[in-house]
Amino acid sequence: MYFSALLLLYLLSSIQAKPNIIFILTDDQDVTANSLDYMPHLNKIFREGGTEFTEFYVPTGLCCPSRATILRGQYCHNTEIWDNGDLNNNTFLSGGFKKLVTLDLEKSTVATLFKAGGYETMLCGKYINGYSDSHASHVPEGWDHWQGMTALNFFGPHVSVNGKLVKTSGKTYQTDYIRDQALEFLTEKRDKSKPFFLYLSPHAPHAPSTPAPRHAHLFNNMTAPKNPSYNPDDDVQQQKPSWLKILPKLNQNQLNNIDQFYRNRLRAMLAVDEMLQNITDTLDKEGILDNTYIFYTSDNGQHLGDYRLTAGKRQAYDTDVKVPFLVRGPGVAAGVKNNQLVQSVDFLPTWVELAGINGPNNAKQQDGKSIVPLMNATNAAEMFRAAAIIEMYGGSSGMSATYYSKFKDYKHGKFWNNTYVAIRVTGSIPQIFSGSNYLFAFWCTGEMELYNITTDPYEITNTAGKLTTQEVMGLQELVVTLSKCAGSECYDMKQILNKVMINLEYRMKIGPSSSAQIPCHNPHGLPSDDSNDDMLRYIDDSRYCYENIEKCEKELFRFGLPFSDEDIIPEHIMAAWKAYEQKH
Repeated sequence: MYFSALLLLYLLSSIQAKPNIIFILTDDQDVTANSLDYMPHLNKIFREGGTEFTEFYVPTGLCCPSRATILRGQYCHNTEIWDNGDLNNNTFLSGGFKKLVTLDLEKSTVATLFKAGGYETMLCGKYINGYSDSHASHVPEGWDHWQGMTALNFFGPHVSVNGKLVKTSGKTYQTDYIRDQALEFLTEKRDKSKPFFLYLSPHAPHAPSTPAPRHAHLFNNMTAPKNPSYNPDDDVQQQKPSWLKILPKLNQNQLNNIDQFYRNRLRAMLAVDEMLQNITDTLDKEGILDNTYIFYTSDNGQHLGDYRLTAGKRQAYDTDVKVPFLVRGPGVAAGVKNNQLVQSVDFLPTWVELAGINGPNNAKQQDGKSIVPLMNATNAAEMFRAAAIIEMYGGSSGMSATYYSKFKDYKHGKFWNNTYVAIRVTGSIPQIFSGSNYLFAFWCTGEMELYNITTDPYEITNTAGKLTTQEVMGLQELVVTLSKCAGSECYDMKQILNKVMINLEYRMKIGPSSSAQIPCHNPHGLPSDDSNDDMLRYIDDSRYCYENIEKCEKELFRFGLPFSDEDIIPEHIMAAWKAYEQKH
């Protein structure tokens, strides 16, 4: 009896010795516009108390594929979650919740791995695009405590609480709700004999970036950064490919709206900043701070007037894919900025190693590798990754049909193609190209972009035209090879170069006229969902909001905010939307 009790105590202590892991994922948070600088608690907790990875890139600069990558540890060319599958591309079957379920991707995620490894799991906040009120009864596998938001209103969010739809009060501020649920889990609901994995996903600072009332009066004099990429002249814009080249300069009203949007983004992030402090204080009081890793990042970045784009993501530029990544916890170097090249595919293998649990059964579900060796500054000498993959296979540029209708040759339902594969290199790959620290983007149209980030940090001088034939062929083969990679062949440079050189040798024999290609993966070529007919009409009709607020309230707001998330929303429309949110 006595021996059994001792054995039980030993087993419990062994289990609890495993670290807790908290993952905080914001929505559309920038690095290039310096949003982190206005978060004092974050700076103290992470920049002083942990490590900041300054060269962290999401593989796809868009919410849904980025979140699927985190859940699965795979690039979007392997998850087949190409884009949001929403009103921007006229089919749900290119991405979104429906496709995630259809492909059975929820059967092997970070949640199922942690649960199988003896961890208690909880998610609170945004799950994935398309998870709505009608899906509230669906609780994905692996989550012990499920609070996936089915309506992401900043005030009065709807939540699936373990499969039951809860419509919170119109006075409930979304970020504060997530904070309260996290604190309740940490202090009351968790099984204290188990380690836990806690996934918190506030919608901030995503449009409409509604701040908590306590922060609404701040940053009144702030304006979006006016970098060289901001609303550039023709000499810059004409160096861009495809539809970007024909964009007109933004007018003063659009620029004013960008500034207002920027201010609201900063305001909305302050509640997240406070949440960080509340969580670390609670961990300390519970006596588990020293055994808890906290990871902080975002699903993608945000351009704000760059390259004549109003606001949004989806592009390969640093504005869209370079996002915050900071971590603190046991053994993590404090006050360190690490410049190794890492990506969100690296989270799953990192967490698996930290937790001491089994990874996916299928090795090809691990497109990344563990960054644990990088979390201690003394182990960061060797190059971690040679090239970060950035890919976008959607046929949508993310801009509303109202905007497109002004362009020459516009047709109803047509979206300018936005398909490319790119690599971000911070070191060098001499076998391919002699440069270092660059972005190379290869579009499905055959167009190319090359930016020397050392001399051109705002990516405004496209030097692809100066490449030799052999350099062009080598870089093209590299991105095409990476666009098809799976498992270790996504990061093991020996495997990558072996494939590249074989293909390159074959092409050189054929002659310089041979061309590598990225397929123009246009969602319009996929089977369409009938319910999207209304969605497409809704985009085209959204212009009526400018003329008739009552029509918006009765007909358009029922679909949500009547703009794609890349549009800057005029103040009078925003006021009507806020009033609608309060009533519903």
